[in-house]
Formats: sequence, structure tokens, C-alpha cells
Amino acid sequence: CLQHNIKGFPTIFAFKENSADPMQLKDVTADNIAVAVGVNIKSSLRDAFKNEIDSDTEEENKQEFRPVDILGATIDGMSRTREAVYRDAALSFTYALKTEIFGRIDENGVLDTSQRDAFAEWIDLLYWTLPPTWILHTLINDIRLNLDAVLVSESNMQLMVQRHDDVVNGMHTTWSAQCSKGVDGAGYLCGMWSLFHIVSIGVVERHRAVLGARDQILTKNVALTLRNYIEHFVSCEECRHYFVEMFDSCGFNHCNRLEQPQKLPPPESWEEFPLWLWEVHNHINVKLVEAKLKASNVVASRDKLNTALWPSPQHCSQCKSGDKWDTKAVIAHLKKAFWPKGVQNFRFIVLKKKEAPEHTSSNRSDLIENLVFFAGSAIFVMWCTRKQKRHQKQHIV
Repeated sequence: CLQHNIKGFPTIFAFKENSADPMQLKDVTADNIAVAVGVNIKSSLRDAFKNEIDSDTEEENKQEFRPVDILGATIDGMSRTREAVYRDAALSFTYALKTEIFGRIDENGVLDTSQRDAFAEWIDLLYWTLPPTWILHTLINDIRLNLDAVLVSESNMQLMVQRHDDVVNGMHTTWSAQCSKGVDGAGYLCGMWSLFHIVSIGVVERHRAVLGARDQILTKNVALTLRNYIEHFVSCEECRHYFVEMFDSCGFNHCNRLEQPQKLPPPESWEEFPLWLWEVHNHINVKLVEAKLKASNVVASRDKLNTALWPSPQHCSQCKSGDKWDTKAVIAHLKKAFWPKGVQNFRFIVLKKKEAPEHTSSNRSDLIENLVFFAGSAIFVMWCTRKQKRHQKQHIV
């Protein structure tokens, strides 16, 4: 740092082969990186990303790439590979950007302040929780860098998605059969749930990589960010109403389970968010099965309702014993289903601190700390002043 006069982070330098002279990268793009390190890249980003994806797929296939059953696809007993899970999630994310974000705007055709804040916090959440190697980051990063411009109008958002669609989704324009159940457009919510669960595991895997606004990554704030996104940008009225009402009434005890100290939260406390979300989703799946049985005039027996619970004993024999779930085994299975295998690029994330709302408990504690500090300082100054006066008197005498 001293050698290259580095005074802040993130500061990125690139070195060409056999060279000790660095080039500082301020605008981190594929072209700039290539120039800085002295390599040529393919003219088509799509070809480059396709080759990378194909090679990753071949490697995983060699490692006995087993399909996993996931939430949202359990009722009919079908399953998806992790590759399909991520593909469905990417499709739903881009679909939401194009159709949902400006779906409930005011008469002026713009998002209000609460909607803008909810979207910005959602993008920040994806930015730090998603696997660093996921190509979806190209779109997320571009949105973060151009957030004000993107939120000006629906057409601007459409242009942003179109710019990245070929790289992010490629030839995949429809959800997997397990997600869509063969109905056009029916895979959207299934893909969104996949994205939610990927984020939830990302909270466990990626919280140590965040520099800066540590209060924003606490599990209670993550849950609130998800709640606000669903309230403002999920068009399914029944889904939106259920989730917001459940959350606001402390559903599944999240208001106690997701409480963490801001300084050094216990390692196991990060796992409460994915477990809470898993419980919520299982409850929704049970309600769906119950409604389906009721519509068919079939008694909703306990055994029939249990078919909606995930993971099933066939997919995770150690996750449940009788009526009791083993949460450690469930977390391990969630990671297996929703997080990439192998060693991941750690990649530190820097988040900007947001202004905290007034009259919060954290503000009160900060105020008390400041008052104590200033009171102590005042007492110390008064003591020094009196001591100095006594010393001056003694000197005069």
C-alpha cells in the first residue's frame, strides 16, 4: 500500500505479465481489464460467457451432478438440477425488472420514495448475497451504478435488461418444466422463490465479505428488505397480502429469532434467516395442498399434507426424525440445493451506510454514549482547570 500510495479501498491495480508497473483500474469493465493486463478478449461477450458456462457444466457433470428437489416443485414430486434452479431464478429476476417494478406506479408514471428505497435495498441485498461467480452480477452491478437513471422510467429499465439479457439468460427464455408445470409464464413465482432461497444461503456464506455498513446485513434487516420488496413489487395480490400480513404479525417468531447484536453476532445466528424462510415456504406449500384437496372434496389428512413438506425423507433422510426437524441437516441440504459447489471467490463487498431513521433504539444508544462521553470530558476539563488554578495560587504564595 505504501509502495503504490494506496489510501483507501477498494483500490484495484492490474499488472501485465513480467511487469512491476501497475495500472490503476477506476472503471472495472472487461475491456479495461483486458487492456490493463495485456490480453485479448473475444469480440462476443456471449461466446466468452457461453464457453465458461459450458466448461463449468462439464466439470460438474463429472462430479455426479445429482438432481435435487426444491421448494416450489415438491407437490408433484418433480426435481431440478442446481443449474436449472439458477436459470429459473435469473429468468424470474429479469422478468420482474421488466414487468413488476413499474407495475404499481402513481399517476405520474414514477416510483414513490418508499418504492425507490425498497428497490435500492433489494439490489444491494442481491449484490452482496449472491454467489460472486454468478453472471447475474453483470446486470446487478450495472443497475447499482446507474440506479437513478434506471428508475426514471419503465423504458429505461427495459433497456437496461435488454442490454444484459443475452449474457444473463442466453437461449433460455422459458422456465424449467418443473417450475412452470407446462403452463406458459407459470414459472415466475417458482423462480422468485429460488432467488429468495439463494439469497438466504448467501446471508450465511457471504456476511463476512461485507465491509462498511455492517448493520444493513443483519438478518432482521435482510428479512425487512425481502418483506418490502414483496409488498411493492410482487403483483400476485394473494401472495403479497399473505407474506406482508405474516411478517407484520411476527410470523414464525422472526422478530425474536432474527435479533442479533451488531457487534460480533454468534455464527449460528446467521442461519436463522434461511431456516425462517424455509419454514415460511413449507407453510405456504402445505396451504396450497390443503386448498387443492379441499377443492377436490378430499379430506386433508396429515399424511397428505406432509407430502408438501421439503425436503422429503427420500431426498434428506437425516433432516427429519418423526415430527422433529434437524435444523443443522436442513441448513446443509439448503446449501446443497441453492449454493454452488467448490471454493468460491470470496470477493469483498463495500456497502455505503444509509441514514438511519430517527428515534430508533440504535440512535438512542448512540445519543446516550455521546452524552456520557461529553459529560466525562466536561468533568475532566473542570478538574484540570481547578487543579491548574490551585497550582497557580501555590506558585504565587
